[in-house]
This record gives sequence, C-alpha cells and structure tokens, in this order.
Amino acid sequence: MTNNATLDKTAEYADFETQKTGFGVRGWSIIAFQAVMFWVAAGAITHGLNVTLPALSKTYNLDYNTLLALATPASWASIPAGPVTAWLCEKKGAKFNIILCLLACGLCFGLLGYASSLLSFSLLFAGVCFFGTGFAYVGGTSIVTSWFVRKAGLALGWCTVGQTFSSAFFVPALAASFAIMGVQHGFWGIASMMFVLAIVTTLFIHNKPEDIGLAPDNERITPAQLAERQKQHDAYQCPLTVAQILRMKDVWLMGIATGAIYVMLVGVVSQIVPRLMSSGYSLETAIFYMSASALFGTFGAFGWGWLNQRIGVKKAIMTYTVWWIVAIVVNLFADNVYMLWISLLMIGFSLPGATNLSTALIATKFPRRLYIRAIGIVHPIQSIIRCFSFSILAFGLAYLGGYTGAYLLLAAVGVVTLLLFLITDVTPVDEHNL
Repeated sequence: MTNNATLDKTAEYADFETQKTGFGVRGWSIIAFQAVMFWVAAGAITHGLNVTLPALSKTYNLDYNTLLALATPASWASIPAGPVTAWLCEKKGAKFNIILCLLACGLCFGLLGYASSLLSFSLLFAGVCFFGTGFAYVGGTSIVTSWFVRKAGLALGWCTVGQTFSSAFFVPALAASFAIMGVQHGFWGIASMMFVLAIVTTLFIHNKPEDIGLAPDNERITPAQLAERQKQHDAYQCPLTVAQILRMKDVWLMGIATGAIYVMLVGVVSQIVPRLMSSGYSLETAIFYMSASALFGTFGAFGWGWLNQRIGVKKAIMTYTVWWIVAIVVNLFADNVYMLWISLLMIGFSLPGATNLSTALIATKFPRRLYIRAIGIVHPIQSIIRCFSFSILAFGLAYLGGYTGAYLLLAAVGVVTLLLFLITDVTPVDEHNL
C-alpha cells in the first residue's frame, strides 16, 4: 500500500514536471551528467592532444611529429570499443559499463604523465580512446536513449553542450593542471574528474527511468504500468542478432553517412587555425577565432535538437549536411572578413550537431532496447569512415591546390552524404515482427 502511494505521488510529480520543464528533475540530471561525460571524453580523446603532445615531447625529449603520427593508430582503439562495450552494456547494463570505463580511462589518462617512451604513450592513449568511447559514446548515449524516446533529439542537443564547452575549455583546464602539478602528475587532474564521475554514476545514475518509478520522456506512469514494464524488462531477450543487423542495408547507410559527416567536421575543425594563418592571421588571432566559433556552438546544441523534434531526424540530419556544405563553400572566401565570420559561425553552430543527430538517427531506427545492439555495429562502421578524414584532407592539400581543393573535396563528401541519407529508411524496427 505504501509503495503504491509512493508511486502515485511520483507519477503526479512527474506529470507536474512534464508541464514545467519537459524533462523533469531526474531527466535534467541525466542530461547534465551526459554533458559532463561528453566534455571529459571529447577533451581526453581529441582536444587535449593540443597540449598533451607538446608537453610529453618536451618532458621526455620525444619527437613531436612521431607522437602525432602515433596518436592516429592509437585512436583506432575507438573502433573495437563500439561492439565490445555495447556487449558489456547488454550483459551487465550501461551503468556497469560506464563505471568500469570511467575508472579504466582515468587510470590510462593519469598514467600518460609517466609515458616516457613512444610505446607507453601509444598503449596508454589507445586505452584512453577505447574506454573514453565506452563510457561517453556507447554507455552514456545508451542511458540517454533509454530515458528519452520521443524527446531523444532534444535531450541529446542539451547533452552536446558538453562537447561544445570541451572545444573551448578543456585545453585551458589541462594546461592549468600541468602548471599546478607539473606534466608528470598533471594528468591526474582530469583523471580525478573521471573517478568522481564513476562515484556519481554508482550513487545517482540508473539504467532506465522505470528503475526509480518513472517513465521515458518524463511521462506519467501508474503503478500497474510500472510493474508490467519491469516484468517485460526482466523477461526481455533482444530478438535481433548481429548477423541480422549486418544484413540490413540501412545499417550500412547510416554508418557510412554519419561517418562521412565526421569527415567534414574533423577535416574542417582540425585545420581552422592553420587555415586562418594561411589567410594572414596571427596564431593568437586564429586561436581566438576558433574559440569564439566553438562557443557559438552552444546555440547549435539546442538548435539541432529542436529541429529534430520539429521536422524529424531524417530531414534534420539532411538539413545539417546541407548546412555543412554551405559552411565549407563560404569558407573558401575567407579572405573577405564578412564571409570569414559567416563561415566560422556556421562551423561553430555545426559542432554539436554531429553527435546529436547521428545518435538520434540510430535511436530512431532502433528504439530503446534495440539501440545498444545496433550501436555496437553502426559505431565501428562510422569510426572507420571517420578515420579517412585526414587522408582525404591531405590528398586535397597535396594534389588539389591547397585548402581550396581540399575544402571542395570535403564539400563533395557532403553531397555524397546527402544522397546516402536520402535513400536511408529510418522507419523504426518493430521487434515484435522480427
């Protein structure tokens, strides 16, 4: 009787919160938690290299170019991280996976300060990429798509604010840690954040809202409905096999197309500073412009999620692709200060959209309980395509006349990407008819 009364009050409270915020207090806590995980993972895997590599090179007299070259194959550890950690989520739950990966990633990142050889750097950075992908991009998104079904796009939009802030603030935070504790021990400053997140996960994060008497999207749920859902969950066995997913045309289309989006993003963002310097701007000015562009992306974090809710994920991600093509073409005229700022603001606005919309696309095709098995297949395909970004960029710079040819090549990738999304069927898979 007491439990029913408590659940009734919980349902009433959730209904009230739906009217107030749309996500509820618990929902917002999940969003904030995922935003912080995105901040840490994006920084540790990508942005932090801006200060990590020079610091290690100077401290241990390691060749900088060799470290940079080794960072690429080490980052390939993100590819097997998809299926491995997705399997772990299925077996032990996303929460268990997040805790394990946070602890392991924190250990690897902290030990980077003692990476006095090329081999130790490669192995430790590979661990950072593997476990960082596991807690943020597999386990974390699994939690979010379980808590938000109809509002997944909007929720992920707010979550990707963490990635945007990571572009602007992770490097200064890591540099400050080096300044306070020295390079050898400074990595533990960021690693400690991962350990704290692991504790937060243990105490406050739940695999699904039903675990605490709530429903996805902060909707009202009765005690009877909750009991039935828990019963279904306990008896659930995923009807999709890996072989079935691999035979789905749309899985390959989604993996290749979302990977191609990252080709444009990485190809442009990784070259913003040298691109601006080639146009005559100083290093300090180029870095300032890059930071301003990234901060403007905060608006994009909400904007792309809002667009997803308004017109649907397929139209939204196609609009996003067109936006990138236009941003790249406009940047070709960066010698004009007005065109430069239009392109920078468009690029900044685009930054949070890739993770938001690519995750929402997969979650739309494979709702809730099917998502974790699907992401274990789609993510490695996406990652493999993403790895071609530097090769495509390098080819354009070397053989197509510098940045003009390279950016036109990236725009061409965008056109192909648009066509792939056009022929992708995002109709949700009905697990009852498999």
